[in-house]
Amino acid sequence: MKVANQIAGLGLRLALLVLTAQLAQAQLGVGENTKLNAGGLVSFGYAGDYGDAMPSSHGLNFGLDGKLDGYYYNPNFISFTATPYYNQSRSDSSYQSLTAASGVAGTANFFTGSNFPGSVNYNYARNSTGTFGLPGQPNFTTYGTGQGFGINWSALLPNLPTLSVGYSQGSGHGTIYGTDQQSDSSTRLFNAHSNYQIAGFRLNGFFNHNSLNSTFPAFLAGEQAQVQESSGHDFGFGAQHKLPVHGSFYISYNRASATSDFSSNQGQNGNTSNSTSYTDSNETAGASFHPTQKFSFNVSENYTSNLSGYLAQNLGGNGVAPPQVGLGSGSHSLTFSGGATYQFTNFLSASTQETYYDQYYFGKSYTGEYLSGTVNYNKRILNMFSFSASVIDSSNGQGTNALGFMGNVNYSHRIGAWKTSGAFSYAQNVQTLLVTYTTSYYQYSANVRRRLPGGLQWGAAFNGSHSGLTQYSGSNSDSKGYSTSLSLRRMAVNAFYNQSSGVSLLGAGGLITPTPTPGLTDFILSNGSGYGGSVSVTPVNHLSFSGTFSRAISNTIAQTSSHNSTEVFNAQMQYHLRKIGLQAGYTRFTQGISAIGAPVNNNSFYVGMTRWFDFF
Repeated sequence: MKVANQIAGLGLRLALLVLTAQLAQAQLGVGENTKLNAGGLVSFGYAGDYGDAMPSSHGLNFGLDGKLDGYYYNPNFISFTATPYYNQSRSDSSYQSLTAASGVAGTANFFTGSNFPGSVNYNYARNSTGTFGLPGQPNFTTYGTGQGFGINWSALLPNLPTLSVGYSQGSGHGTIYGTDQQSDSSTRLFNAHSNYQIAGFRLNGFFNHNSLNSTFPAFLAGEQAQVQESSGHDFGFGAQHKLPVHGSFYISYNRASATSDFSSNQGQNGNTSNSTSYTDSNETAGASFHPTQKFSFNVSENYTSNLSGYLAQNLGGNGVAPPQVGLGSGSHSLTFSGGATYQFTNFLSASTQETYYDQYYFGKSYTGEYLSGTVNYNKRILNMFSFSASVIDSSNGQGTNALGFMGNVNYSHRIGAWKTSGAFSYAQNVQTLLVTYTTSYYQYSANVRRRLPGGLQWGAAFNGSHSGLTQYSGSNSDSKGYSTSLSLRRMAVNAFYNQSSGVSLLGAGGLITPTPTPGLTDFILSNGSGYGGSVSVTPVNHLSFSGTFSRAISNTIAQTSSHNSTEVFNAQMQYHLRKIGLQAGYTRFTQGISAIGAPVNNNSFYVGMTRWFDFF
């Protein structure tokens, strides 16, 4: 009886789909100025799910992935695109997701090419799969709902200042698979920009306002920062003008403010909360000159009214709320710099730069100088190497001098049938924004490829990096990765391994690794590794088999320590003939987080067919 009811329901859906297409075709003749195109990929099959944390289910499955686009009167007047989908995110289909999601995404453009262009966009996803990330590693898998809306408009009148205004908002809710841990986020963004040219000056101005609300999983946030609300705005203006001797002048000013509130519910102890805020003004001015084809020089000046706020502002991007950077009250910075460059040949150039610092932070005043000399040679030596190198002499005015170095080497060479390439960068005692702190880092990468007998092609690559403040070993971040691949005309195999560790900040989308920053207090230590691979085979035209496997193992240390593991295996078969396709697939997903429970697994399978329909 259950199967009969499913068949009846499926028949009703197909009938409604056909009727909708026929009605849409009938609507085309009503308006002479409306042009529409619509199509959809209809899928039908048998699917099942079973696992530790979910009831088993199986039965007939129906889905639709559609597309509608068109315009009214003229594409430059009103044009639009919509992509609705239903039950089209199975893990064993080409959508590569763990849940059968439904939703729609749409965009409309108005008055394109006119003086007043605008656009509107909207998206909604239900029962979709997402991620909550760790830096350099496969992410935790979540499922939930999200939506977003945006509108943009511009006024581009001749001989008048331009104006562009935009507003967007979005929200999302996700639950980490195998747990009751949730992550929520909502954002609202408003921005306005303007440009104008008058009397040889190029003027610009802007205003941005944003607000962010996030709820983090407790095993990462601990008990002190489970809910985060932040808001901020910044505005500024700038001007540019040409100068004699092929020169130019620029000046800019911006002011930014932000506030973050952190709160948590600690049960019998009640709610706890703390907040951070900053306001920072930054002014920059400079000029550059190019008196000859080979010689150029520049001068610049910069003033920052709040160094703590300036560092927090730079760290607080990519969905990260402004962190707490403790440099003490009254921190500020004033710098003057000047430099010159000379081009000796088409391949060889040299430059020098000197900067003077006058700063106040951690309750003390500091002065210092920073002098660097750089040589660039971009013609390959021995048909293999090109490089640049810098020597840096710095003094912080406290009787401390440091000699630093920066170097970059690029390599590329073919040895018989082998194609090889690589790069290496190294820096030691390089000045940071604060005059008493230096940073060191190195980065490397290498690639090798070779065509083998029988049409085989093999390749391998590895890369890595290390960075940190010279004065603090606890600020270090490390990463490394290895990969290899082997391919034929109808087959491909690849494998990878990566590892990372370091200091991270908690943002709306997960953990993000910042640049080393003095005075940073709110951070999470994380380390982990991931490995996996994939194989795909196309034995005959239109028929393909594929399989993928990945596993990530990580440790996070915040208020709570946790050992975490995520494993995904997926296998697929696809066959396509004209507009008809056959699909089959299986997925096994396992995820465990020691801080909040034992590992759980989920399995799903699907067998069915697809057919593309051009409705009109």
